[in-house]
Amino acid sequence: MATDLETAATDDAPSVPAPRSPRDHGGPPRRSRAALLLPVVLVLVAGTVRFAGLGYPPRTYFDEVYYAHDAEQYLTRGVEEGFVVHPPVGKWLIAAGIALLGDVDDRGRLLPIQDDDEELLPVAQDAASWRFASAVAGTLNVLVLYLAGVRLFRRRGIAALGALLLAVDGLAFTMSRIAMLDVFLSLFITTGFWLLLVDRDQQWAGARTAAAVVAGGGALPRRPHPYRWLAGVAFGLALGTKWSALLAIAAAGVFVLVSELTWRQELTGRALVRPLRIVASGLATLVAVPLLVYLLSYAGWFASYEGTRPGAEDCPEGDCAGVSVVEMGRGWLDEQEAIARFHGSLQAEHPYRASPWTWFLMTRPVAYYFESCDDPANPPANGCVTAQGSVEEILGIGNPLVWWLALLAHPVLGYFAVWRRDWRAGAILGFLLAQTLPWFVAVRPIFLFYMTPAVPFLCLSLAYACGRAATRESTRWVPAVVAIATVAAFLFFLPVLTGAEIPRASWDLRIWIPSWV
Repeated sequence: MATDLETAATDDAPSVPAPRSPRDHGGPPRRSRAALLLPVVLVLVAGTVRFAGLGYPPRTYFDEVYYAHDAEQYLTRGVEEGFVVHPPVGKWLIAAGIALLGDVDDRGRLLPIQDDDEELLPVAQDAASWRFASAVAGTLNVLVLYLAGVRLFRRRGIAALGALLLAVDGLAFTMSRIAMLDVFLSLFITTGFWLLLVDRDQQWAGARTAAAVVAGGGALPRRPHPYRWLAGVAFGLALGTKWSALLAIAAAGVFVLVSELTWRQELTGRALVRPLRIVASGLATLVAVPLLVYLLSYAGWFASYEGTRPGAEDCPEGDCAGVSVVEMGRGWLDEQEAIARFHGSLQAEHPYRASPWTWFLMTRPVAYYFESCDDPANPPANGCVTAQGSVEEILGIGNPLVWWLALLAHPVLGYFAVWRRDWRAGAILGFLLAQTLPWFVAVRPIFLFYMTPAVPFLCLSLAYACGRAATRESTRWVPAVVAIATVAAFLFFLPVLTGAEIPRASWDLRIWIPSWV
């Protein structure tokens, strides 16, 4: 079975080819030795910048205060203590990094993680340990986006451009260097999207044979859809990381439905052929499988039930021998209901709240980390870590050139999706809108980093528009210029993405909008 790493598009194909006929629905691109070189280079670039200086700052910052400690509790007691608001998958991945790189005492116990509000003393663990899994996920996300781009665009160059845009995007970068959940959510959603593209390619690759069977009076062929089942697993892991994965799962359902109806229309002249088969396949792969994976993600919760909040009530003195599976299940359902109530009723003021109307403009990013000692009379509570007149900051903001150029690309994407009925544009647009539009009606506090799982599709949107421009002789230069400009912008903003100590004047040069402070 060939993989995307073994395939590549033909060199003479247009960057984002418009279908030449109703039957031109694409297929796996041809093999080439260069198909291995590009993803390797992209992974090396993305990994190098994400892992370099990963242990700084040498303590928890921003929401690491919660997730790093939750992950540590997974390793020491099997489950978090008290009420938790997100499922376990992402925290188990953070825990894996701590287990791999964290320091232990002479009895094999993990040494404690230092909190953000404690004095700056040498930490027992390397801070890179609780960020390691995030860096791995952020790097892999670049690779998976490249594989998805090859399936979409049929040109390695445009696929590599989309992956490069993700590699040098500031929000994707900072979320790859902090122990939070969103980078894992993004990786699983991008993986599910890629697997759906592989499934679609396989389906259309057999279209001629299927059409011949139908034309000869045979029944519509059945297909096992192995990659669609794997996509369901990926979306289940996303759901087991954050409930907002439901938005991407809904987009996946629409993608599968449209693909199936188009395939039937092409083969038989009628879209609604065997509709129950479509419904059954969609429910099995994109509903039942994600729910099963979600339930399995709580295996540690059930195994350590005595340490959970319901278990504290059901298990006197930590003895759960008399507690039935049904009672544990009831306690689990109560916890799920409590999580739903929490997210539905959360109301809190936060200086970095950002309305979705501002997301694409990036007028209100999040300062994850900021240190300055400009006022010696009022030094920070944890002591000065910078020289007077210098600043250290980690600003959770996208690459301005990527995001603002994408504002020009999105209408192009919409035009080709709606008016030209290009399924590639429709797929990108569907996943982008599904993960952004619902937040416009949310009543709870929301932040720019909620865009993290949508950033890969934002990058694909810009790459798609660049690919369209490259089909014209007069604008063939656009992809190269966009690549060079976005890399330059990333290098310019790198000091305020990594917490590097820089003079305040240099920091001022990078704060383009007053609301970025």
